[in-house]
Amino acid sequence: EQEIALEERLLWEDENFISLCPFASCFPYEMCILPKRHHSDFREIKESEIKSLARILKKCITSLDKILPHIPYNCIIHTSPSSRPNLEFYHWHLEIIPRLSKVAGFEWGTGFYINYITPEEAAKYLTQLQSSPISLR
Repeated sequence: EQEIALEERLLWEDENFISLCPFASCFPYEMCILPKRHHSDFREIKESEIKSLARILKKCITSLDKILPHIPYNCIIHTSPSSRPNLEFYHWHLEIIPRLSKVAGFEWGTGFYINYITPEEAAKYLTQLQSSPISLR
């Protein structure tokens, strides 16, 4: 709710999901897609939410490809362990990490990451490339 109100890092939103550049992101142009309906287990996604997730994911990847053509990326689903699918404190989400920089000695040794672009700037560049406004409704 706070991210939606601020809109600084918000990319796109529809009735089921929001996408944003996370606060204090570790990597340039890192993005996160979060479901609005709370659940800890990705496997609980409803049929009606799958197309919605696909639309926002496509919008994220398309924008990324316009800024950084042919850059490899990782797409990671963070979900609760299958042995504990109903963790009330955990909210599943999808993370997109462009592979622009390497994690090296400094990052491994300190746990700090060097990110040359703020999430606010990244969100601005990513959304400017799309012809439609933030909402996908």
